[in-house]
Amino acid sequence: MLLRRNTTLALGALVLTVPVLSSCGFNPATDRVNTISMSGNERSGSVDVIGAVIVSERAGSGTFLTTFSNNPGAEATEIESISAGSGAAVEAAEFEPYALAEGGLVSLLQDGGVRLTGDFDPGDFVPLTIGFSSGEQVSVTVPVVPACDEYDGLDDAPQAAGTAPSDAEPYDCAAVSVEPHGTEGSEAPEAETE
Repeated sequence: MLLRRNTTLALGALVLTVPVLSSCGFNPATDRVNTISMSGNERSGSVDVIGAVIVSERAGSGTFLTTFSNNPGAEATEIESISAGSGAAVEAAEFEPYALAEGGLVSLLQDGGVRLTGDFDPGDFVPLTIGFSSGEQVSVTVPVVPACDEYDGLDDAPQAAGTAPSDAEPYDCAAVSVEPHGTEGSEAPEAETE
């Protein structure tokens, strides 16, 4: 009788634990790309745009920083243009094209970034379109962050003539607000889940 009761309890416990143990199923979230950060990411093309931010020391100007990763098997290309996406009033200074080898990386942080001017402040999300010599274009929504704390000193891209506002005062890091509020025609991007 005792053996039968212990067997029944063991089988009952097994039946109850099977759903718990199998609840992870296939394709768990830990096997998918899920970047949680204060930056823009776009991985839909042959070139990935990773960790994109606009670091802004003063209203109306900033430095675009990101890492471009050319996927294995994708042809070598060059980053030729950065332009405003839909609804954004942003202009990029001229820059020499960045060569991106097959499977290669280019970090704009190492090269000082690309100067942007336009109607944006910290907390805004700016849609940008990046053009490549292969003809491919990638659109990414990029957050604007103040040149404070970990971003201090990063808004120093080479300034083309007329790209820096002469009358804007630098932000006071103790008082600047970084609450997300979007820009005209753009919204904060949803979290990347794939």
